[in-house]
Amino acid sequence: MHKLLKEVVKVYTQFQKLGPSYLDIFDNRAITEATFEAVKTKQLQEYIKKEFKPIGDISMLPIHLEPEHRFTIAMFALKPGVRMPLHDHPNMFVLSHVMNGIGERESWDIDPCDIHQQIEFRKNKGDSRILKAIQQPKLQLKEGDNCYTTPNKCNLHKFSNSHDQELFIFLDVILPHYNGVDRVIKFYQPISENQLELMGNPKTYQRHPINVDDIREFIVQ
Repeated sequence: MHKLLKEVVKVYTQFQKLGPSYLDIFDNRAITEATFEAVKTKQLQEYIKKEFKPIGDISMLPIHLEPEHRFTIAMFALKPGVRMPLHDHPNMFVLSHVMNGIGERESWDIDPCDIHQQIEFRKNKGDSRILKAIQQPKLQLKEGDNCYTTPNKCNLHKFSNSHDQELFIFLDVILPHYNGVDRVIKFYQPISENQLELMGNPKTYQRHPINVDDIREFIVQ
């Protein structure tokens, strides 16, 4: 985990110097390799496959929460057939590494001409808006696969569990994290391939945090 944290700090430091555009263009190979190494222990894999018990449809397992919302490393587990709601990561980078099962990632980007709608929505909460959007190719994911979210590429995404029996589990490296000010999560409902409805927090969406002190010992230090 030390190697992964070191790489995340490097990227975050450059983000602070150069701004969100850096997260679209930096070479992500080092942080990807460090993520793979951090979760490859046999003990962790056995725990996930044999002992882990989810709470609710979507479970969140925080591994590392950096102060001041600088970055977060967390695992997410989706029960069979469950779909996450479509949501965004404003000015954020997310590396998602699949640890168990099979799933699908759907992603969109807001048409530049409608970016102002997102800003106005943040100021006037409660009124839904229809936005022009560009749907990206769907990704079919399996254990060991990675996918990425950046400020201007696949920034809106949702994951779904494609299996009817197994959990779909993935690790997210998120930097910077939501801060409730200029990085606030927003939810969307697809209407067509090029239109989304920007709306409030879905009432059916609940993440269930799990204490993972027993998992941390399995992660490479």
